[in-house]
Amino acid sequence: MISKKISTSVVSLLAAASLMGGFVALPALADTTVGVTASTSVKLANQQQQVAKIIAQSDKDITARITSLNNLNTRIQSMKNVSATVKSNLSAEVQTNITGLTSLKAKIDGETDLPTLRSDSKSIFTAFRIYALVIPRGYIVASSDRITTIDGLMTTLSAKLQARITADQSAGKDVSALQTALADLNAKVADSGVQGQNALNGVSSLVPDQGNAAVIASNHTALLAARANIKTGSQDLQTARQDAQTIVKGLKALNVKTSTTPTTH
Repeated sequence: MISKKISTSVVSLLAAASLMGGFVALPALADTTVGVTASTSVKLANQQQQVAKIIAQSDKDITARITSLNNLNTRIQSMKNVSATVKSNLSAEVQTNITGLTSLKAKIDGETDLPTLRSDSKSIFTAFRIYALVIPRGYIVASSDRITTIDGLMTTLSAKLQARITADQSAGKDVSALQTALADLNAKVADSGVQGQNALNGVSSLVPDQGNAAVIASNHTALLAARANIKTGSQDLQTARQDAQTIVKGLKALNVKTSTTPTTH
């Protein structure tokens, strides 16, 4: 009987211990589950923050580019001397990029997958070469057009100044200095036209690089050369204007001397 009672007691104790062990283990399991859930929530929250941050920055980058493109298009429409084909091609390129960026913005704004969003955001810079090619080329063409416009005005002015100089020369006045200044004016106007045309020719055939290192390098070189042409052409026109001012002052001085010279009887 004692043995049976002891056995029963041992079985009961083992059962109780087993139950107690189960109850003791439950809180540990619960703690692990809570920890995993909390970690997942933090990770999800961080991912959502990254998504929101990338979307905000992407929207800012796209908006800036669309604004720049619209400003360029306004400048393109005001060009007077480039061919209709050049003007139409530039305007079409600008509009194509605006349409593409607008569609990309809509896709980015609705994206929730972080890797996809990062790829889309990167394409703002890789697929749309706005500041690497479209904008600089557009303004180089516009600057070339402006040089041509000013060349025309300066050529007209030169003809008028030449007529005045010739008239004073016929009246027996010394116009050698004025004629030298006019020759320099004409040379500078002629060179500015060459520089403007060289700039236009240098960028007309450029294409987006699509990430190709060789094309990136060649585009960069061509844009730098065209900018140098525009700079030289602009400096030529500045010198030509200074020559014109010198001539106008000289003509006035000759006429003042004539009007103040006392008449002898």
